Amino acid sequence: MTLNHTPNPAEQHLARDAQHLLARQNIQLRAGEDHLTLTPELAGLLRGILERLGNGESITVLSRNEELSTQQAAELLGVSRPYLIEQLLEGRKIPFRKVGKHRRIRVRDLLAFQERDQAEKRALVREITEIGQEIDPY
Repeated sequence: MTLNHTPNPAEQHLARDAQHLLARQNIQLRAGEDHLTLTPELAGLLRGILERLGNGESITVLSRNEELSTQQAAELLGVSRPYLIEQLLEGRKIPFRKVGKHRRIRVRDLLAFQERDQAEKRALVREITEIGQEIDPY
């Protein structure tokens, strides 16, 4: 299930207030007689979401097991749909499955590709920097 939301100004204000509350220790949620204490990790996750909403940003929450269409996957990676299909999927850089004629890509596979791609880019930048320093150490 995908959750999308863009906050209105009143929700932005509420999100900022809630974010400050979540910065405290031992956060408890109450519903009538029931209550529970949030773990620090869950409180941090909610704080991050509320911070973005408080800044007026749209958010999308995806499960790592969720499958996306090629258009959704391309938008998530910030590439064109043809590039995703021809270079990344057909080039076997990202696994996918077909449902009829349609390709489906798991969010976790997209995120894994994104992490590998960013690591490769960082390594290239380091290598170029080292070469530049060898050529002109000043």
